[in-house]
Amino acid sequence: MKLTADIRKGFLILLAVASVSTAFSQYAYDYKRSADKFYANGDYYSAADNYEKLLEQSNGKGSTTEPYTVQKKGAKASKVEVRRSEIVYRIAESYRQLNNYAKAEKWYGEAASNKSQYPLAAYWYGVSLKANGKFPEAEKSLQDFLASYKINDQYTEQAQRELSSVQFIQQQMNRKDLQLYSVAALPVNAAGADYAAAWNNNSLVFTSTRADSTVLKGKNKNPYVNNLYISVGSEGVYGTTQKMVLPVTDDMEQGVASFATDGNTMYFTRWTKKNGKNLAAIYVSHQQNGSWTAPELLGGKVNVDGYSSQQPQVTTDGKYLLFASDRPGGAGGFDLYFAQLNNGQPGAVSNFGKSINTKEDDQAPYYHQPTGTLVFATKGRVGMGGYDLFESKGNINSNWTEPKNLGYPVNSIKDDIYFFNKGTNRLLSDAYISSDRSSECCLQLFSVNKVYKQYVTGLVTDCKTNQPVSGANVKVSGVTSVTLNSNNDGSYFFEVPAFGDMQIVASKENYNDATASFAKPSAETDTLHNNSICLSPIEVVVAPPVEEKKVELKAYFDFAKYDLKAETGVLLDTLVALMKREPKLGIEIYGYTDKKGTDGFNINLSRLRAEACKAYLVQNGVDASRLKVFAKGECCEEKPETKADGSDDPDARQANRRVEFKIILQSL
Repeated sequence: MKLTADIRKGFLILLAVASVSTAFSQYAYDYKRSADKFYANGDYYSAADNYEKLLEQSNGKGSTTEPYTVQKKGAKASKVEVRRSEIVYRIAESYRQLNNYAKAEKWYGEAASNKSQYPLAAYWYGVSLKANGKFPEAEKSLQDFLASYKINDQYTEQAQRELSSVQFIQQQMNRKDLQLYSVAALPVNAAGADYAAAWNNNSLVFTSTRADSTVLKGKNKNPYVNNLYISVGSEGVYGTTQKMVLPVTDDMEQGVASFATDGNTMYFTRWTKKNGKNLAAIYVSHQQNGSWTAPELLGGKVNVDGYSSQQPQVTTDGKYLLFASDRPGGAGGFDLYFAQLNNGQPGAVSNFGKSINTKEDDQAPYYHQPTGTLVFATKGRVGMGGYDLFESKGNINSNWTEPKNLGYPVNSIKDDIYFFNKGTNRLLSDAYISSDRSSECCLQLFSVNKVYKQYVTGLVTDCKTNQPVSGANVKVSGVTSVTLNSNNDGSYFFEVPAFGDMQIVASKENYNDATASFAKPSAETDTLHNNSICLSPIEVVVAPPVEEKKVELKAYFDFAKYDLKAETGVLLDTLVALMKREPKLGIEIYGYTDKKGTDGFNINLSRLRAEACKAYLVQNGVDASRLKVFAKGECCEEKPETKADGSDDPDARQANRRVEFKIILQSL
C-alpha cells in the first residue's frame, strides 16, 4: 500500500509540473507571437511590453538558460524557440526606436556581451550611455566597438563621430556664457510626446501623442497617436489645450504644422506605418468660417510616391515651402528641400545642397527671415545628442555658410529638433525647440531665450597717413555714455545695452577733434564693426621769408671771430620763441667761414660759430636734443670773394662768414 501511495503522489507531482509547463508554453507562445508582430509593424511600444512580459514569465518559471522552447497547446502545434539574447536585443532596439535611452541602456548593455551575434550592440550601448550623461562609459563602449567592429561602413563613421561628440559635449558644458541662456519647459507638456511648436492667431499649435481615448477601438490599440493640438489663450499666454478638429482616417497620424502669414493656410504632415516604416506626405488645409477644410494632398512635386515628405515650413514672406524628404537623389537619409510658392502652390523642388545636407538624416528646416538664418536638425554632424540644431546664414536659393552647432544649452545630449521663432528679430529670443532632455522617452516643448550682449568696435586713424592712432580719447553718446582710450593698435571696443543711433567723438593732442554718427543697424547683429574715425593732425605752418623784408635765418661774424653780435641775439630770441611754441620742431645749425686760412682752421672756426648759436638757444630754454650742429668750413660761398679784375671783395667775405638755421619737423 505504501508503494502505491508513493506512486500516486509522484504522479500528481508530475501532472502539476506538466500543467505549469503547458501554461507557461501557452503564455510564452502568445507573448512571442504578439511581440514579433508588433516589432515587424513598427509598434515598438507594444513590442517592448510583450517581450518584457515574455522574459518575466521565463524568469517566473525558474529558468535562466537559453534557448527557451515553447509550444502552443495542441498536439500538432509547431515549436517556437525563444533565445534570451534575441529578445534582449529586440527590447533594446524597441526602446531606442522610442528614444527611450534610459531603458535601452540596460538591454544594450546585456546584448553588448554577445559581440559575435550582435556586433552593433556595443555601438548603441555607447550611444545610450551618452544620451544618459555617462560620458566616460560611453567613450569606452564606443572605443570597444571600433576595436572589435572590422567593417568599414556607416557605423564605423558614426562611432567616430560619436567619440568626437563626447569631447564636444564636455567643452560646451564648460562655456563661460551659459548664464545668458534660459531654456524652460512649456506648461502645455503632458504625458506622451509634445513637439513642433508654431503660433497662429496668438495661439500655440503643436503636435502631441497624449493619450486619446477615441482611437481605442481594438485589442492592444496604442492610445498614443500623433495629432495637432492648440492652446488657446491671449498673446504670450497658454490657455486650454484642445485637439484641432481635422478629419483623419484610421491608422493615419498627423502633425508638424506651419501657417501662412495670414493664418488661414496650414501646411502639415500626415503619415501611416507600412511594413514597419512611417510613410509621410504633406497636406494643406484652409480656414473658412472658423473651421479647417478637409486636408488636400500637395502635388507630386513635393510628395513622391513610395517616399516620405514631411515637416513643412512656409517662410514668413510666403515665397517658399521648406520640407524634409527621403526621395531619391539626396545625400542620404532625409535631405532638406525647398519649393517656390505661387498662390500657395509649390513649384519645382530644389535640394539645399551638400553644404547643408549630410549622409545622415537632416530634418525640420526653419528659415528665420530677419537674420537670414536656416536652422535645421541633423544627425550627420558632430554634436551633443542624436539630433542637434544647427544654423547656416544665407538666402533661399543661394549659397550657405558652413553650418554651426547652436551649442549648449539650446542643444542637449538627447534629441533637439523643430526650431521655431515667434517673430522676433533675434534668432534666440522668443524661440521654441522640441527636446527629450527632461523626459525618459519623448519630446517635450521648450522655450529658448538668450540675453544678447551688444558691442561696438572701431578704429582711430591718422587722416594723413592712415596709420592707427593709439591713446585717443573716444566719447560715445546716444544709447549709452562711454569714455575710453583707443588701444595700441588704434582700436576701441565697448558694450551697449541696445543698438540705436549714436555719436562718437575722438580727440588727441596735436590733432583736430573728429565726430562720426552711426545709425541703428537694420539687421540683427551682436557687434557693430569698423566704425572708423580719422583725426587730422594740426599742421605747423612756417611762413616763408617775406622777400620785401628780407627776413633771413642767418647770423654773421667778424673775421676769425665766433662772438655773437647784438643783431644776432634778436634772431636767436625769435627762434627760442618759435621752438617753445612748437614742440615738434627742431633746428639744424650750419657754420661757415670765408676762404682765408687753412682748411683745418676754417672747419674748427665754423664749428665754434655754430656751437655759439646753439649755446645761446639752450641757455634760453631750448632742449639740446632738438638742435644739431654742422661745421661746413669755407664750403658753399654765398658770393665770390674775388672781383672780375682779380682784386679782393671784402663785402663778399663778410657774407660768407655766417651761420644758417634750418627749421625741421622732427619725426614722432
